[in-house]
Parts: sequence; C-alpha cells; structure tokens
Amino acid sequence: MSYIAFIAGLPDISVDDRKLSITLKSFNEAAADYLSLKDRKMLDLLLMTDDNKQVVRLLEKQSPDETLDTIYPLSVLQNEVDGVEVSVLPKYLQHFIADYKSGKIKEDQVAENLLAEAYYNALKGCGNKFIADYANFSMNLKNLVAALNCRKFGKNIADEIIGSNSFAAELKTSQLKDFGLADGNEWVAQVVALMASPNLVEREKGLDSVVWNYLDEALTFKYFSVEILIAYVLKLKSLERWSKMDTDSGRKVFSELVDKFRKSLKFGDQFE
Repeated sequence: MSYIAFIAGLPDISVDDRKLSITLKSFNEAAADYLSLKDRKMLDLLLMTDDNKQVVRLLEKQSPDETLDTIYPLSVLQNEVDGVEVSVLPKYLQHFIADYKSGKIKEDQVAENLLAEAYYNALKGCGNKFIADYANFSMNLKNLVAALNCRKFGKNIADEIIGSNSFAAELKTSQLKDFGLADGNEWVAQVVALMASPNLVEREKGLDSVVWNYLDEALTFKYFSVEILIAYVLKLKSLERWSKMDTDSGRKVFSELVDKFRKSLKFGDQFE
C-alpha cells in the first residue's frame, strides 16, 4: 500500500536531532487516518518493547515504571498479568505470561531474555520481510553488545545470547576479536570499536547511528511504502529516548540505568 501523501508531510529527522519536530504520539495520531489495519498492527508490534519491560516488572511484583511508553494502557497489562480479563495482547506476550505464571520459566533463566527472544520471533513472523530482516539485525546487534560486555567482564557469553542463528553460534564459540563476524557485516567492526569506549553515552549514540545506517541502506529503492514508515517510527523512537534525557526526570532515569548496569556487572569506575 502506498502512503505518498502521509510520508510527504512528515518532517525530516536526523540522528543528531535533539529538539523533536514530531513525537511518536503525534505521529500515531496522524497515522490513524492513513494506515490500513494490517499496517497499524505491524507498527504497534514494533513499539511493544516497553510493554515487554512493563509486563516483566508486573510479573516480578515490582511497581510499574511510569516512564515507559507502552502501546497498551498499564491497567490492561495489569489485568492481563492478573488474569482478570480475556487476553487482548499479541500471542507471544500471552504465552510468555502463561509460562511465567505456570512456573515453566526456570530460576536460572533470565525472564527478559526469554521474552526478548519470543518478541524477535514474533517480529520475524509478522509477514513483512523488512521487519523480519530488521528483527534479525537488531537481535544480532544486541547479542554482539552482550557478548562484548561478557568477554570484557568475565561473564559466560552463552548465558546472555538469545536466538539460535549462525551469528549467535559464533558469538558463543569464537575466540576472535570480532568473533569472525566482520566479513559480510561491516557494522560488526564499528560495534567492536564503539564498545571499547569507556563512555556510555558515546557508545549508546554510536549504536544508534549503526541502526540508522542499517535502516537507510535497507530502504534503498523503497518509496512511499509502509517500510518508510516502519523505519521512521524506529528512528523517531530513538530520538525520543535521547530527548527525554535532556529533562530532569530523564537524567534521573539515565543515572539509575547506569547505576543498575554497573552493579549488575560490577564494572567499577568504567563510566564517565
């Protein structure tokens, strides 16, 4: 389906933007008048990462994180976890909640990792090749970052890798600096170099640029299609994340994330 009028009216955005000319909320409100139901569901699925985080918190009896921008209202997520209404969530999240509550998730398994793998599988199976390819790239990127962190701080890499593709297999077994994955994946060398930096902000911004470059290359020869909107939404979400860091509450959240990250891996004074 072509979205010429809608795409033509969207403001240009770049990875260096800090003042947003459009928000995800305003994008979604405008998109409601243009998108087909099928495409709307695909875009919603792409934005479910905060729903995943909130559900894990609720299942673990933690207080809700009010800063998360979920697709489903908190009340709906809470009711789903409590089992007080017929499920309206995507199947992957329904199954995860059911497995968690029935005790199928073992104590030595990380709930967030299991849900992340289920989420990526849902993206790969959504029926859109662009999203499926992006999901595979995103999973590989996150796995590479996890593997580099584990190698640096003496943790078991296999415990943190999700999925079972050849990329994941190399991360678990290779002793090479780039895990033997740089050939055919130019971005791998970029990530290896970025992760060597002790500056967390520099690393995170660099990783965002890697994702933007991937999306731009993947959009070659795609004009006024839903794929343009998919990439736009992913870029806009990353910009919103950084925009929020410029507020007092955003800086507080970022500081808390750094503290949590440092304590979990016992990094010491690695952050600047």
